[in-house]
Amino acid sequence: MSYWFAKVYRPEHSNPAIGSAGLHLEMRMWLLALDRMQRGGHAPLGSGELQLILTNKEGEPYSKGRYSQALTALRDAGLLAPSASPRCLLIPSTVAAMDAPSKKKREDCATHGHNIPWDGERNDWMFKTPEAAHGWEAECDNIARGGSPFPSNEWARAVRLRSEEFNETSHFAA
Repeated sequence: MSYWFAKVYRPEHSNPAIGSAGLHLEMRMWLLALDRMQRGGHAPLGSGELQLILTNKEGEPYSKGRYSQALTALRDAGLLAPSASPRCLLIPSTVAAMDAPSKKKREDCATHGHNIPWDGERNDWMFKTPEAAHGWEAECDNIARGGSPFPSNEWARAVRLRSEEFNETSHFAA
């Protein structure tokens, strides 16, 4: 299986399309998720921040139901994980990933309590523990520093399986 990669450049987190009320709310919400995405795919937002950023043509917030409808559409399309919410627009690792080191990559998501990526193919968290996710991030950092192409989802799954085997072995040894 071959992969095609495209990079989305996020200069200073200032994509003007996010504020363009001429675009559909779903598109703007997706762009906002990409703009805020951290290494684990978590895109945290403060309380009420979604309504402040994504407003209608008059500059007013949409109804609560309209934001919910947009979230549901993005979840149904597989662009956001099932646990995505107005406080964290969680992007599955099967849709987008960051290959560059991030200053906030180890910061836990306030909504989910961790920064573990969501695996859209397995429909589950990619790792069982934050420690296993940190091991994955360290391998990603090594690849990014070496200038190698970013790894595939198969590679990430192999790392996850190795960490699960290690955790199971450690559990039995105790």
